[in-house]
This record gives sequence, structure tokens and C-alpha cells, in this order.
Amino acid sequence: MKKLLAYLLTVLPFIAMAEDYQSTLLVQTGTLKESDLIIRIVTDLASQKTCLAFYVRTSGTSPVMSCYDARGGFKSDISQVGHFKKGKLVVRKIKDRLNHIACVVAYTSTPGTSPAINCYNSNSKAKDDIKRTGHLREGDLEIERVIDADSANTCLVAFVSVSSNTPSLVCYPSKAGSKGALSQDSYMREGDLVVRKIIDEANHKECLVSYVSTEGTSPHIYCFDQKRASTPATGNTRN
Repeated sequence: MKKLLAYLLTVLPFIAMAEDYQSTLLVQTGTLKESDLIIRIVTDLASQKTCLAFYVRTSGTSPVMSCYDARGGFKSDISQVGHFKKGKLVVRKIKDRLNHIACVVAYTSTPGTSPAINCYNSNSKAKDDIKRTGHLREGDLEIERVIDADSANTCLVAFVSVSSNTPSLVCYPSKAGSKGALSQDSYMREGDLVVRKIIDEANHKECLVSYVSTEGTSPHIYCFDQKRASTPATGNTRN
């Protein structure tokens, strides 16, 4: 018994040390800062994933993340390749050239905001910049239409013009050669809830945008293919 007790007293410190040891395969492999937007590259070596974590350098922000398969060597090369700012709204295009991934990021430079992102495969040899091709304002809702020629995608950015709100972003394939404005087809208001039906005539899309008109609100966009021709009922449009 004495020999067993002595043995346990000898090995217990090593057992405790073994429990304290941890091996991590999750590491930061890069950082990009563009004004008040911060992007950290997080690599999961075990799952062979590269993740881009976006957040805004303001109080009360929340991060968002997008991941994709890492190429050999777990390398990445991210940079900003296009952006525009309109009032409080900022839209940036970030590109990882080594992994052929592009991300459109939208946010407002106000406390409590969080970025909205949409990442997708891109053509490393195509034009990089983004271009505004439409704007619509209805009440306190504003929508910007952005074309990414690199990936042949169109993105709609919706935000409510009250303080401390987070934009909503949706992207879909562009219709080649099509032209048309953004227009409001109809809308509904019940209590604090507002739902607006927006038509992207150039891409034959109908989008329902819902939000509440209070500080800190965030809109939500749901888009689907247009099944029939719609005649705009109300609202101003501009290409």
C-alpha cells in the first residue's frame, strides 16, 4: 500500500500537467483594416477552412464570418478592390485572389451596427470593381443596387435611415444585357411592421423587405424570380 501511495504521489503532477496541455489548430493568419472595417483571417488547419471575420470598429458591433475551403499551403491574399460611401452607408468589395473568393460588405458607420456580407466564387482575371446601378428611397427605407461584374452578380443593400441600424444584403446572378430601374410595387404597414415589395426590373426579381421603424432595427430581404410583369404602384425610382 505504501509503495502504491508513493507511486501515485509521483505520477499525479504529470497527470495534472497533461490535462493543462492543449493543442490548437485554429490560428489567425492575416488581418486587413479599411477605415473602420476590420477583417481577420482565421484558418482552421484541422478542417482545412479559411474564414474571414468582419466587424466594425464601433461600440456594440457584432462580427460576421464566412468560410471556404483553403487551398494548398493555407495561403490567402485579401485586399479591397472597390467601394463607395453614401451618407452613413459604406459598401466595400473584398477579394481573396489566391482562393478566388470575393465578398461584398455593407455597414453603417454608427455605434451598434454590424456588417452584412455575401461571399461567392470570383474570377481572378475579371474586372474587380463594383458599380452602383440603381437607388430607391421609400419612406425611411433606402435600397442600393450594386453590380459586381467580376462574378456577374447583382447585390441589393437595404437599410433604414434611423441611427444604429444594420443593413441587409442579398446577391443573385445578373441578367446579361437587361436594363431597368428599382421600383416599389406595393407595401403594407401593420403596427410597427413595414413590408415593401421591391421590383428589380433589370434582373426580373421581386423582393420583400421587412423592418420596423425604430432605432436599432435591421431590415430583412427575401428575393425570388418574377413570375409576371408588375406595374409599380407607388414610389420614386432612379437608375
